[in-house]
Amino acid sequence: MLLAAKIAIAFLTILPVRLPAELPAEGLKRSGAFFPLAGWLIGGLLAGGVWVCARAGLPPLVSAVLLVGLGAWLTRGLHLDGLADLLDGLGGGQTPERRLAIMKDSAIGVFGVIGLVVLLVLKVACLASLVANEEEPLFFALFAAPVMARWAMATLACGTQYPREIGTGHAFVGKAGLGELALGGLLLAPLIWWNWPAGLIILGAAVLPAIWLRFKTSRALGGVTGDVLGASCELGEVCGWLAAVVLLAG
Repeated sequence: MLLAAKIAIAFLTILPVRLPAELPAEGLKRSGAFFPLAGWLIGGLLAGGVWVCARAGLPPLVSAVLLVGLGAWLTRGLHLDGLADLLDGLGGGQTPERRLAIMKDSAIGVFGVIGLVVLLVLKVACLASLVANEEEPLFFALFAAPVMARWAMATLACGTQYPREIGTGHAFVGKAGLGELALGGLLLAPLIWWNWPAGLIILGAAVLPAIWLRFKTSRALGGVTGDVLGASCELGEVCGWLAAVVLLAG
């Protein structure tokens, strides 16, 4: 269990975690259960960032930009890169083989640029709105969206196939089972207990991109890659924060 948790943290965050030279297959399989744990750590650091910004007297918009930058740094920008690659592949290829080839290319295209700009602006706008309002909805959303988006990412890795012979995503896609999802669901329980109506709504919003990507990429790519998992995480997170803003406005 401890190794699986360390694998999840090492792959999904920039936090220093020591791993063995060779990772056992069982540890990789179980690591999906601890994807939400990485979300808890990221949410905690974002909450700390809010506290620092508040003490510095920064306006909401500036605070939001810094928080989005902090979130990108904490994940090495890995998920943002995955989103850009996926959008370039879906937008520029006509066959699964061509789309996968485009996604493998390190260069970023127009579809990726547009997608990243829209995503980052939407994240900044959502966080600025939350920072400008009550503290409790803000701190709840800072934890809920990252945690639930990473659980949704684990659901996408469950029961799907990897369309390439090798690749980073091969270690996770198709490996996690219902047991790992159930264990990961326990890490969502504190959020549901904290505020169950808002928690369930944010969870639903965070899972929607994963559901869409499961069906979209099975046809467009022939399966789920690491880029698809990263895109699911980023889209789930921003959808979670957007749901929090809607709840706050209501």
